[in-house]
Amino acid sequence: MTHKVITFEFVVPTVLAAVLGIVLSIGAVHLTNHYLGPVDQLEANGSEAGGVTDLR
Repeated sequence: MTHKVITFEFVVPTVLAAVLGIVLSIGAVHLTNHYLGPVDQLEANGSEAGGVTDLR
């Protein structure tokens, strides 16, 4: 195989997939923060007063 064929068959699709993954990840975080607002640390861990902590 020549170097051009190897580049077009393996390197270019791999780079495009990596770039697409990064762009989609950044876009998902941006849209989540824009439409849902930032997640507070208290919401992420559950509130002490309103959450069910003991399930016995």
